[in-house]
Amino acid sequence: MKRLWICGCFALLCGACDDKTADEPVWNGDNYVTAFSLTVGEATYEAVVHDGRITVDVPYDASLDGAEVHYELCEHASIHPDPATIRDWSQEWQFLVSSYGQSDRTYIYTVNRTDVATGGSLTLRTQAEVDAFAASRINVVEGNLTIGVEGGEAIVNLDGLAGLVSVRCDLTVTNAYRGEDLAGLAGLRRCESLRIGSAGAPNETLKRIELPALREVAGDLQLCGTAVRSVVFSALQRVDGAFAVGSDALAEIVADELESVGGDMRLAGSTGNAAKAPCEQMYFPELQRVGGELSVARFGKLGQLATTFGALASVGSIAYEELALTASCEFPLIETVGAVALTDCPALRTISLPRLAAAGSFSVEGCPAVETVDLPLVERFAGDVRLASLSAVTDFGALLPRLTAIGGDLTLDDLSGLAGVFDLSKYAFSEHSAVTLRFVSTPKLTELRGGGFAGSLSLDAAALAPQPETMPFALSGFERLDVLHVVGFKGLSALSLPVAACTDLLIENCGTQRAFALSLPALEEVRGTLLCKNCGKTGAANSASFPRLRSIGRQLAFYVNVSSFASLAFPELERVGDGFGVSDDASSDYQRLYGSVRAAEAERGAGQHAALDVECLHRSGCRVPLPRAGNGDGRTLRRTCQLQEPDGDCTRLLRPATGRIGLCRQPFVGD
Repeated sequence: MKRLWICGCFALLCGACDDKTADEPVWNGDNYVTAFSLTVGEATYEAVVHDGRITVDVPYDASLDGAEVHYELCEHASIHPDPATIRDWSQEWQFLVSSYGQSDRTYIYTVNRTDVATGGSLTLRTQAEVDAFAASRINVVEGNLTIGVEGGEAIVNLDGLAGLVSVRCDLTVTNAYRGEDLAGLAGLRRCESLRIGSAGAPNETLKRIELPALREVAGDLQLCGTAVRSVVFSALQRVDGAFAVGSDALAEIVADELESVGGDMRLAGSTGNAAKAPCEQMYFPELQRVGGELSVARFGKLGQLATTFGALASVGSIAYEELALTASCEFPLIETVGAVALTDCPALRTISLPRLAAAGSFSVEGCPAVETVDLPLVERFAGDVRLASLSAVTDFGALLPRLTAIGGDLTLDDLSGLAGVFDLSKYAFSEHSAVTLRFVSTPKLTELRGGGFAGSLSLDAAALAPQPETMPFALSGFERLDVLHVVGFKGLSALSLPVAACTDLLIENCGTQRAFALSLPALEEVRGTLLCKNCGKTGAANSASFPRLRSIGRQLAFYVNVSSFASLAFPELERVGDGFGVSDDASSDYQRLYGSVRAAEAERGAGQHAALDVECLHRSGCRVPLPRAGNGDGRTLRRTCQLQEPDGDCTRLLRPATGRIGLCRQPFVGD
């Protein structure tokens, strides 16, 4: 029975096959293109058929005019439109392939233009090599391309490079190129970097640089020439490195599509140090980001920059320098910036960064016409703040209404309008910050308050005219400082400073026009050097008093003219230098001091101090007796001083009764 059942099933299957006609195919669902190619002359281009696409790779410069098509389909499949009817194979086509059973499949035909590339870098040394480049059909240089050799044969045109679209690495046009334009590079779309001339060797013949197809520079773009009048990058969107253009003759720069510069962006109207370019305006309407410094420098006629960078939202730092006619510096979208430096822009009237909240540093110098500074939101400068010759600034607090912190130094140089009280306690400074005020005309400032300021303070009146006889403003709240430096108050008859402790105290060129009294009534400690240089009028009864000073950590130096000070009072001074008492060891470090010390006992009694006369002698090898004052036994310590060169006199020094005084290891050597 089992055998009969199997045989019956086989008979049924055979009967089913017999129902098909002899003409009907066994497979009727296939609708594939199995092969496709184009033939032009002796060249055949095989297509890749995959996933509903027919792609033919053809060299970028190959023509498909008159191409013959060859294709294969699944058996009994049909294609529409018929490829044999198509004449233009350079454009995209859509085909419908249908199976015998009317199942359809769509294919998209496209041409992929392939590059003809070099195997590496290439140098074109002569005009003949440039001309021959066209015959190579190369459109991509896989390495560096260098046009010309410095000091070599002149190249006058680049027509042979018309097919070039990409340089994978650096494209360098040396000064051997003597043409006036770059018309031969009109097809260039991309390069790693582009260099034409340099600051040390600018190109001297190029007048127009126009690269209409260039869209991307993956590295630096550097153009430097003495004769370049026009720079046009109409399609350029991105420079990943630096963007630098400098020319003595620049009249026009166009980069309307430029959106991003990854490094510095430097625009200069000169290849040297003086402004020469006639450029009157420039415009970058799409520029949104500069990763490094944005620098515009040395343009004598560039008057309009108000809207040049209106779309710029991110920049590393901003620098305007030597812009003779530029009236405004405006960046409406910038919120943070590393630094803003505006230097030698005599016509600048407006500085506006309305959204700026924080910056690394801020400097305005050589811009005397500034009337408006619009920085309403700035809260912190991480670095230095320097303002010079801004007569319109009357109130530092009103200038920067939200400022609370300065991480670097603050320099106010010749702010003739600054008036009233300037209170440093409003701002948080770093422990190493220095505040410098330089005066050129009579200050309107009435008081300088320190509060908790503990950095360095410098008051410079060297250029002040006329010189005041009394300190023109009060000092208060400076109890502990790093360095206190007062210089150039030549007309003072008296100077009293409120500091109680500091690292260094430097008083220079003060009181030289009349008898001068220097007083530091609160000073107890100088951790480093106490220097008084060229103070007091020669021949006058000048004096210096340090009634509470006990310790000088490194050096005590009065570098003055002969007989400048009649009295130097240090009644509580115990230690100078390393704090050890004066030694009689001739090999001690102190033998390097200039001059010699001659000591004589003074009358001793309750509250009395010994007097030391200090005199520079024109001899060496003297033995110096030093009395141990106040001990009543008259013993002396002896040491040897070795004279090197005399360097002035200090006629009288009051020494404490303890008998312990150290001398500085290194003498101050004056000019």
